[in-house]
Amino acid sequence: MSGLLAHRRAGGDPETGPKPDRVTLATRIAAIAVVLGLIGVVVFGSLWWSATHGQAAKTAAGRDDALAAARQIAVNLQTLDYSTVDKGLDTWEASATGPLLDELKKNRKQYADQIRQLQVSTTGRLVDAALSDLDITAGKATALAAVDVNVTQMVNGAPSLPYTKQVRLQIELVRTPDAGWKADASGAIRS
Repeated sequence: MSGLLAHRRAGGDPETGPKPDRVTLATRIAAIAVVLGLIGVVVFGSLWWSATHGQAAKTAAGRDDALAAARQIAVNLQTLDYSTVDKGLDTWEASATGPLLDELKKNRKQYADQIRQLQVSTTGRLVDAALSDLDITAGKATALAAVDVNVTQMVNGAPSLPYTKQVRLQIELVRTPDAGWKADASGAIRS
């Protein structure tokens, strides 16, 4: 009995053994929390790294680049001022590649003469744009864009009342090695 009494005085129970003191218990709980925290850091860190450096991140960045280019190209191809027609046509050409660039270069003089003769100025304002197709590996995309085009024409030396026409475009994009995404083809979408 004296052993049992000594055991109870030490804080133990004859059926369960000695009770750990509070410091030992707190140390064990802290160690478990640290281990769980480290596991969380490793798991979430690897998920974060995968999300920011993996294929999905590359695809998202490519999509964002293509869409940003499509938005700017849509505005560029709908903006032209008869008083600075050469500068505007340079912008058109800088926005294009492939067959569209060939067409712009081939017809440049005709476009410039026609705009100067009509004394027309157009200014595009993007309403919205989206990609309907994207192949990052092939470097191709298709964009749909809605552009409000403000049109002014000089009549008898005075500007006419401006009007706005709404244009919907389909732009075929190609990623060029040196200049990023450019328009390979562009055309109005008819209802």
